[in-house]
Amino acid sequence: MSAPALTFLAPPPTGYDPADDLADDPADDPAEGAAAVRPALRRGPAPALRMTRGAREAAAGARISDADVRRCLDSPDEVSPDADTPSRTHVRRGTLVVLTAADGTVLRVSRRGR
Repeated sequence: MSAPALTFLAPPPTGYDPADDLADDPADDPAEGAAAVRPALRRGPAPALRMTRGAREAAAGARISDADVRRCLDSPDEVSPDADTPSRTHVRRGTLVVLTAADGTVLRVSRRGR
């Protein structure tokens, strides 16, 4: 008996281009100063959050917007590995707690007291 064939799907494109990292760093040019923005950051809005169906439903039920989740991921108050699965990360900002997988997919969203 043979095992069924496995099919692996690639994650959606993020718009990241490694060639952008090779460009001159604006911080190196004193004429441009700290206000200069890297080309990768000038592309427009960030890609949509990758969330599991359960995480998206929990966020909608708790009236947590994608912008709230993105803010939590971008500037957290606390970051810690999951006790049971170290490849997963708990990210906390205020009362919002987001559990992410190693690839950045949001697995769980909840509000908790401190």
